[in-house]
Amino acid sequence: MKWLEKLFKGTPKGQEMSSGRKEKYSKLPIDEAFVMNFKEKGGIFLYIDSIEELEEVFQKILLENNANATIFTHNEDLEELFYSQYPSYFTGDSQQATLFLTDCEYLVADEGSVLFSSRQLGQKRLDELPPSLIIIAKTSQIVGSLIDAMGGLNRKTHRDRPNNIRSLRSFTKPKEKDSIFYENCYRTTYLLLLEDLNSNE
Repeated sequence: MKWLEKLFKGTPKGQEMSSGRKEKYSKLPIDEAFVMNFKEKGGIFLYIDSIEELEEVFQKILLENNANATIFTHNEDLEELFYSQYPSYFTGDSQQATLFLTDCEYLVADEGSVLFSSRQLGQKRLDELPPSLIIIAKTSQIVGSLIDAMGGLNRKTHRDRPNNIRSLRSFTKPKEKDSIFYENCYRTTYLLLLEDLNSNE
């Protein structure tokens, strides 16, 4: 996974991919393709080696978002991980929060997108989320396409399938207001990716 460190700088936000580069990415392994596509769309990607590094990076994100940052989350495990160190940052009011802390269902390589369901969002739309997201995911959640993601979701939740399935594809404000959807639904997104040896998850 050392290649991830080399990709950290990435491409300047908002820079478009040429058709040649898109074709090149399609031939990469899915983990590399995801990172390249995600960052091309303005996503902020960080590869995490350990829980200690996760906590350090989390602190830096809070500092970057100023002392008035507030965090909302549906995920009890993530809240338990960080709440003891940052109790004053957490709020139960999603309307007042500036950061949404969450996991996700899948990371989709060919789109560089993030797939959510009601297990992360409840019944909220993407445009109802706080302006910035901190997503904590594992390498085993990277899949090739949206079809792969939906197939995986069906297999692992066939007895209690979630609803409100949504895909976040835009991480910076569009330069041209040619899409009301992207204008309303883009979110500044920090993706903290942890190594996960369970490739069958």
